[in-house]
Amino acid sequence: MAAVKTDVIGLKKIMVEKRLDKVNALCEEAGINRGTLYNILAQKTQPSSAVIQKLIFALDIPPSRAGEIFFGQNYLTSSVNT
Repeated sequence: MAAVKTDVIGLKKIMVEKRLDKVNALCEEAGINRGTLYNILAQKTQPSSAVIQKLIFALDIPPSRAGEIFFGQNYLTSSVNT
């Protein structure tokens, strides 16, 4: 089974597009803890469903793009069983 990881690059691109590229600004807008966002962006942790929902609403991420960012497979770390 492949590992699912947050597409941090994609998330950061949306942060810049929405002019919420500063961690403090996004945390305030989304109502999440700064440490939580730092850990997500540093790929130290995966966001909970509640944090994902807050980020989606704060950044106005379309559902299809949100799926790619938060639930897409990281093919670089997955292994294929043959």
